[in-house]
Amino acid sequence: MILIIGGAYQGKLTWALAQNPGLQAADLRDGMPSGEADCLYHLEALTRKACAAGEEAEQFLREFLPKAAHATVISREIGSGIVPMDAEERRWREFHGAVLQRLARESTEVWRIFCGLAERIK
Repeated sequence: MILIIGGAYQGKLTWALAQNPGLQAADLRDGMPSGEADCLYHLEALTRKACAAGEEAEQFLREFLPKAAHATVISREIGSGIVPMDAEERRWREFHGAVLQRLARESTEVWRIFCGLAERIK
């Protein structure tokens, strides 16, 4: 798995596509990975949905990790900045952070994209 993180509108998907010219439109998924070597973007939307449904991060990861083993996973980094006042928003932020930590450990590569520039973290 390759994990790509960064803020909103920082060029994560553009950079991922430039790094792998073999990626086709059919390889891009805005949802749960299929188990194929695809590219999943908007992980934060999946974690928000799972958190709102009452799942715990480990429960989400048990389903997600086997399907994402050969995927490129792109996620918005939501943990920086002001801590939300709303309890549900804070719960999701913690949920998403726990998921990203585990994905980073499991990934062969981790990249941070900022202003379209890539920084290899792992």
